[in-house]
Amino acid sequence: MATQKKKVKYTAFVATSIDGRIAKNNHSGIDWTSKEDWNFLQKSLTKIDAVIVGYNTYKVYKGRLKKRNTVVLTSRIDKSKLFGSVVFINPQKYNLKRFIENKNYRTIAILGGSKVYNFCLKNKILNELFVTIEPYIFTTGVPMFSGNKFQKYKFSLQSVKKLNKKGTLLLKYKYGN
Repeated sequence: MATQKKKVKYTAFVATSIDGRIAKNNHSGIDWTSKEDWNFLQKSLTKIDAVIVGYNTYKVYKGRLKKRNTVVLTSRIDKSKLFGSVVFINPQKYNLKRFIENKNYRTIAILGGSKVYNFCLKNKILNELFVTIEPYIFTTGVPMFSGNKFQKYKFSLQSVKKLNKKGTLLLKYKYGN
């Protein structure tokens, strides 16, 4: 009897302002989020096998990310490159799902940025989405998702939790029906 491969669970974690911005620019971090969001993210990451990030996110958080299994999506390379537990992959030239399956990872955290979130959504590499909404409006900055054409994806709300008295909310969504 053939053994059946276990399904990989892809979970995106996004911290955003009320107006859907995840950062000031592509080179800034998320030092504006609440300690409650940070604590939730850190606790969640203890249960994952690997993280997926974009090149800019990796550069901002390199010190933390090089300590865990990290897949960096970048168009800056042609062939995958491995540095310790960090692998750089061009998702246009290499099958990300196959790479994840070959590594036997079962739980993946998608940590951004917006092009990475969009890529994972478009390529059905996203099962659930945690969105922390911080009580700020930025008026400009990096959007949560960035595509080049309008597409509609259906999510179902699973839970809403108020993280603090300042009004930080944690939303959990499931992708699909």
